[in-house]
Amino acid sequence: MGKKIIIPSDLKLSSIEHLRSILQFQSENDMQVILLHGIYLSNSISDLLFFDKSDLKLEIAGSRFMQRINDLEDELGPMVQGIQVDFFSGFTQSSFNNYLSAVKADKVIIPNDFRFDWSHKKSMDILPYFMNCQISKQYLSGSRNAVETPAERIYENAYS
Repeated sequence: MGKKIIIPSDLKLSSIEHLRSILQFQSENDMQVILLHGIYLSNSISDLLFFDKSDLKLEIAGSRFMQRINDLEDELGPMVQGIQVDFFSGFTQSSFNNYLSAVKADKVIIPNDFRFDWSHKKSMDILPYFMNCQISKQYLSGSRNAVETPAERIYENAYS
C-alpha cells in the first residue's frame, strides 16, 4: 500500500490543474490522496444528526468537481490509488493532529503559491493547521514546478 498524502483544498474547479501538477511531481506510486477542506459545523442538534458528508461534497464542491477528480484518478493511473474529499471541523491544532493520526497520514503537501478561495459560508481556512502539524511536510511551488524545503520557502518569502 502506498503513502497517504493530505492536501488542503478549497474544492473549486480552478484547483484541479494545481492538484494535477502537485501529484505529477511526487516520487511515490500507489498514493492515497485526501483533499481536505475545513468546515464550520452547525450547532443545531438536528443538523448534526442528519449530517452527511456526501451531501456536503455536492453542496461545496459540486458534481463537476467530483467528476473531474474521477477523471484525474484515471489519468494518473497507477501513480494514484485514489483521491477522496474529506472535511475537518476542529478548532485546535491538537484536533487536527488527531485527525492526521486517525487517517494514518504519511505526509502533508502545502502548495506555496496557490490562492485558496474559502468563500463558501461553511468553509474555514485550515492552512495554519497544516503549517504547524508534526508529520512530514512538503512545500510545493507550482510556479517553479519544484519541491522546496522549508528553508528555501522562508528565503523565497523573505526576499521576494
